[in-house]
Amino acid sequence: MTKYNTSTTTPASKATAEARSYVFDHFCELMTRVLLALEEEDWAEGAGWDIAFGPSVSDADTAWKLVALQAETVRSVHPLSMSDLLLHRMAGLISRAVAAPSIAALESVRARAIHSIAQAPNQTAAPVRDLAEEAQISIEDMIERALSNGAHKSADMGLPLAA
Repeated sequence: MTKYNTSTTTPASKATAEARSYVFDHFCELMTRVLLALEEEDWAEGAGWDIAFGPSVSDADTAWKLVALQAETVRSVHPLSMSDLLLHRMAGLISRAVAAPSIAALESVRARAIHSIAQAPNQTAAPVRDLAEEAQISIEDMIERALSNGAHKSADMGLPLAA
């Protein structure tokens, strides 16, 4: 007598697998957009444009707006695992960093990013942890840029990366 084992894939299990890949894929897209926005700022600064107020820096402004939109895309997908939750939190922190009105707010976001990574379970997949750490480094880059351009010295001058 032969036994047949059949496995079926339910629509719910397919949806779960797709949602997991969506969070990771969308977060990869987010990090790509962050890196491009940082490069766009470097290019604008190298050209001698005032990043905070220059109308000719619309490309840098647009790049940061796209970062904010992509962060919201990641946040719109419900996390289904602890790895998803870490990426979900980091996306929220990047969104807050982009809209931060001050260095103190950016420092607070960085502290929260460090805490979120430290609290992630040890079973978190290495690629997920690497992406989260890359997001933390990007937040630190945002702080460094804000400090280097002097935007933090004037109370009425916003940070250049606020979208």
